[in-house]
Amino acid sequence: MIKQPPYLKKGDKIAIVCPAKKLPKPIDVGIEILQSWGLEVILGDTVTAEHHQFSGTDELRAKDIQQFLDDPSIKAIIAGRGGYGTIRIIDELDFTAFNENPKWLVGFSDITILLSHVFAALNTQSIHGQMPYTFEESLLPML
Repeated sequence: MIKQPPYLKKGDKIAIVCPAKKLPKPIDVGIEILQSWGLEVILGDTVTAEHHQFSGTDELRAKDIQQFLDDPSIKAIIAGRGGYGTIRIIDELDFTAFNENPKWLVGFSDITILLSHVFAALNTQSIHGQMPYTFEESLLPML
């Protein structure tokens, strides 16, 4: 049976992390849109971190996403952006708590490795969808 995390509702706490490349610009518009939907947005340390082209060292990026995979109060983890780098940390992540308490993982591009892993290894749905880095260009005109 395929597991489906609970649908998001107003008041739910979601996390934004950057497990790949660093953000070249602020994602304030994306955060505002998510908050306007009634979601409580928590930012991971990687949202503002930099290490070469990455959003922090491999260790920081793995630790950042791990804390939200383990936190039962977080109902979704949205990647701030894709790029390259998630493949460098995927083997360091422990999905035990996530498997017991599934949550939505959202992103595309490099983030697809996370989405594919939770489906192939844990039979859990995720969302191949928009990330806050691109909200301004793609969602703002519709609002």
